[in-house]
Amino acid sequence: MVLTYLITNIITNAVNTGRDMSILYNKLTISSLILSILETFVMIFIINDDIGLHGGHISITNITQIFYIFIYIICILILQLTSFYNKEHLKITEYSLIILFAITGAIFLISTSDFVSIFLSIELQSYGLYLLSSIYKDSESSTVGSILYFLIGSMSSCVLLLGISLCYRNGGATSLENLYIITSLMDIIGE
Repeated sequence: MVLTYLITNIITNAVNTGRDMSILYNKLTISSLILSILETFVMIFIINDDIGLHGGHISITNITQIFYIFIYIICILILQLTSFYNKEHLKITEYSLIILFAITGAIFLISTSDFVSIFLSIELQSYGLYLLSSIYKDSESSTVGSILYFLIGSMSSCVLLLGISLCYRNGGATSLENLYIITSLMDIIGE
């Protein structure tokens, strides 16, 4: 559902040329997040078992859906508190789109059970947060903070990829369940 709103927001931002539409986009994003909360709340009562997508790499359970609702509520509060002021530096039409990218990365991070998917969801979330940290273009501390955040994030991505590659080399799999099975078998064989 969030992906649908994300694609819709991308298309409407590409078509529209007016810069005064940021409040309208933020209202649309908030209403789409409210609809996502309602949809997720209904799905909690429908789903009794786990739903596995893409070969079990993405798993949707009732617990993950409760976290979805929590993330949606936090993002609604962030949009409500930050985007309806009449300041010039907050009238950015892409603000709600950047928030939706960060939400999408957080939702994938909660649902995934594979190291590669975990890395991709962290990166998707990080790119939105890099942009949000540099949204105040005139502020020197915002610029310095966003550059430092990007450099530290790049370094941590390298370390994370190194760790994933070492786990793949030693275990032969990137799935968390397969790695748990392999380490359990190693413990049995080692004893």
